[in-house]
Amino acid sequence: MNFTPIELSAKDKIEKYLQAQVTQSSELTFLSLYIWRKAFNIQFAEHSGCVVLMFRDNDYPPSLRYPLGGGDKKSAIDAAVQSFVDKGFQPRFYGLTKDMKDELETLYPNKYTITPMRDYFDYVYSVSQLISLSGKDLHSKRNHVNSFMRTYDYLYKPLSKDDAQEIKETYDSWFFSSKKKPDYYLFSERQSIIDILENFDELGCKGAKLYANGKLCAFSIGERLNENTAVIHVEKADKNIKGAYATINQMFLENEWSNFEYINREDDFGIAALRRAKKSYRPAFMVEKYSAISNEQS
Repeated sequence: MNFTPIELSAKDKIEKYLQAQVTQSSELTFLSLYIWRKAFNIQFAEHSGCVVLMFRDNDYPPSLRYPLGGGDKKSAIDAAVQSFVDKGFQPRFYGLTKDMKDELETLYPNKYTITPMRDYFDYVYSVSQLISLSGKDLHSKRNHVNSFMRTYDYLYKPLSKDDAQEIKETYDSWFFSSKKKPDYYLFSERQSIIDILENFDELGCKGAKLYANGKLCAFSIGERLNENTAVIHVEKADKNIKGAYATINQMFLENEWSNFEYINREDDFGIAALRRAKKSYRPAFMVEKYSAISNEQS
C-alpha cells in the first residue's frame, strides 16, 4: 500500500470517500486533515474502494485511521496492516468511532486491544440550545453575551478570503503576547489557521468575525460535517474582551448554522481548562474515540 502526503489537489479524491459514509468525528473532514497534515504527517492511500489514512506524530509510533468509503473495509485493513508489518511497525488504529470499533472487533475477534481515547472524545451540542442559551445551566453564558452586547458597540460579519490578512495580523498579536510559551502543537494550530485563511474558498468553509468598539475581538471557522451536524474547527478571541468568546460562539451558530441540529466542537486534547470550558456548555452527547493496537508484534 503506497501512502501519499495530503495536498489540496487531493481534495475531490478524498472527499469522494468521506461522503460515502456518515461520521460524527470532527477529524474526518478534508479540511481537518489538510490543516493538520504537516503537524501529524498525514498521508493517504486508496485500496479496495476505500481510503486509508496514516498519521505519524513526532516521536510517537505511526498509526492508521479506519478505512473510509463504500468499498471492502476488510481488504483495505488487511493491506494497511501488512504495509505496517512490512515496515516493522506494530499495527495500530487511532480515532475509531464506536461503529468502527465494533466493526473491527467483528472482523478480527480478539486480535486488537481496544482502549478509549478520552482526550479525543468530541463534544456535540444542540444548536438551538447554544443559540437560545436558555435554562439554568447556561445562565452564566447568557449573562456573558448580554454583558458584551451592553458594554460594546459590536459588529458581526461573515468571513471571506479578503479577511485573511486582518485575521492573521490580529491573531498573531494575541498569540505572541501570551505569557505562556507556545509549544509545538500551538504553533501547529497557528499554521492550521493560516492554511484555512489562505485557502478559504477552496476548502468550502464558513467563518465569522466580531468587532467590539471597532476592534476585531473574535473569529470562528466551521463547516458541514454531515446532514444534521456542523463542526467548529477554529474559535479565537481576545481574552481581554470579556464575553467575546461566548458571543462569537452564540452569534456564529445563530447566523450560519441555525439549520443544523447539532454542532461538534471537537475534543479537549486532555487540557484541563479546555475540558472544563467544554463541559460548561452542557454537551448533548460525546463522540467516543478508541485506539486498537494489534496483539501480534511485528
